[in-house]
Amino acid sequence: MAGQPGVPEGGGTDVLPGARSALDPGRAIKPGRHGLSPETVAGIQRERLIDAFVQVVSERGFAHTTISRVTEGAGVTKKTFYTHFTDLDDCFLAAYQHGMDILLRRMTEAYEAAPSWPDGIQAALRRMLAILAAQPPFARASLVEVNAAGPQVRQARIDSLARFRAFFAEPSLPPVPVAVIDAIVGGIYSAIHVQVETGEAEELPSLLPALTYFVLLPLIGREAASPYLTGEH
Repeated sequence: MAGQPGVPEGGGTDVLPGARSALDPGRAIKPGRHGLSPETVAGIQRERLIDAFVQVVSERGFAHTTISRVTEGAGVTKKTFYTHFTDLDDCFLAAYQHGMDILLRRMTEAYEAAPSWPDGIQAALRRMLAILAAQPPFARASLVEVNAAGPQVRQARIDSLARFRAFFAEPSLPPVPVAVIDAIVGGIYSAIHVQVETGEAEELPSLLPALTYFVLLPLIGREAASPYLTGEH
């Protein structure tokens, strides 16, 4: 997986949940004297549980995800699960928030490196679509199965969508009502959701021209937005 969006070299905390196998031998904790601190062991177990959860929920759906399936996928006991999480919703919340933090950070990096606001929007969307296309388990968990989760997880989704407003805090733009920004973000979410739910996550990058145009059209006008749709920019 090295070199894929969402899976940087060396793994670690910057890897999207579900991108790595929880049962990878390199992540195993040797019995007996392994030389690892209790905090390190707990961190490894927690990461493995989160990865296993995302993989199970993306394959079976949240309604058919059980703690037993998650712990089996992580190679740990139920007692270990309850050391880290109170229930499946708690595990989902941890996976969702961590993954969205990574996604938004990478989008922001692309956005800030662009020479103009429209180019920044295109760059951020390109980064997001590439990451989600490369990591279908997280895409499905965070966009489709999140709707079946409990109120805490659904609230986290609402909070995460609100964070996308930051991409519209551009001094060169005329004042834009928050409701308009939220409608634009919601439209993007809907288009990506359909693609992921129909099992076509790997085709997400093909949406880039249309989504970029969709964002820019009401804010900079048809003439300035059209090159992003036609590929002339």
